[in-house]
Amino acid sequence: MEEQPMASTQDMGGNDTPNRDANQLVLEHIELVSQLVQQMAASYPRHVDRGELWSAGVLGLVEASRRFDPAMGISFPRYAAIRIRGAIIDSTRSRDWASRRVRWQVRELETAEATMRAQGAVPTEEDLARLLGCSVDRVRELRAQAQSAALLSLEWTADDDGEALANRIEETNTADLPEESLEEDELMGTISTAIRHLPPIQREVIERYYLKEEMLADIAADLGVTVARTSQIRSEAINAIRAYLANLYQGVPEVPQGAPGHQMRAQYLADLAAHSTWRTRLEAGTRAARAVS
Repeated sequence: MEEQPMASTQDMGGNDTPNRDANQLVLEHIELVSQLVQQMAASYPRHVDRGELWSAGVLGLVEASRRFDPAMGISFPRYAAIRIRGAIIDSTRSRDWASRRVRWQVRELETAEATMRAQGAVPTEEDLARLLGCSVDRVRELRAQAQSAALLSLEWTADDDGEALANRIEETNTADLPEESLEEDELMGTISTAIRHLPPIQREVIERYYLKEEMLADIAADLGVTVARTSQIRSEAINAIRAYLANLYQGVPEVPQGAPGHQMRAQYLADLAAHSTWRTRLEAGTRAARAVS
C-alpha cells in the first residue's frame, strides 16, 4: 500500500483515520500550548496579547499533529514543542514589519540557509536565489527584512517603565537553561549528522519530504521511480536514522533485525561511529540553531 503524507487528505481515498489521530494528539497536548505560552510570555512586552500567543501556539500544535511521524523515534511532545515555539515566534515577528507573503518568503530563506548549513555547506546568495527561484537582489532584500524584524523585536519595550527588551536579556533567569539548550543543540546536530551520512538517494527523499515538505508523488516523479519505491526508500532511511538514535538515546525503539536494508544500516552505523562524536554533533546543532535564530 502506498504511503502518503499525513498532512494530505485529498489522496487518502476518504479514510479519515489520520485526521482522527491528529485531532486526538491536539486534544491530549493542548495543555502544552499553555505551558509554553507561560514560559515565553515573560520574553515579550506586557502589551502583547497572551491570547494571540496561545492561538498561534494552537496552530503550531495542529501543524505538529499533522506532520508528526513516530518512525523518527522522537516523542510527540518534544516535536510539538518545537513547532509551537516556532509558531509563536512567527506570530510576533509578523507585527508591524512585513506582509504575510514577505514573512513566508523570509521563513523560506531561513529554512533554505539552515538546510544548507546542516549539510555542511556555506550558502551563497547565488545558491539561495537558485534554491528559492528568485533573483540575488531579492535574497538581499529578504535578508534585510529579516534583520529589520530581529532589530524591531529587541526595540519593543518589555515593561510599562519603557525598559527595552534588549536591556532585560541579561537579567533573565537562565539557571536552568544551559543544559536544556545543549541537549536541544546536540539533538539537532545528531539528526543533521544522521541525514548527512545517508546514501544520496535516501538523503534526497528525507530532505525533500521532511525539510521541504514535498509530496511523495512529486519526489517519485523526479527520481523516475514509483511512489511505492519512494516510500520504501523513505522507510529504509527512517530505520537507519532510528537505529542511529537508538545507539545514542535511551527509549528509542530498536529497529527489528529483519527490517529491509539491514546491510546498508550496518555500514551506515559504522560510518557514523567513525566520523561522529558528541562534540561534532553539538557543533553541528549549534550552527543549525544559529542559522535559524
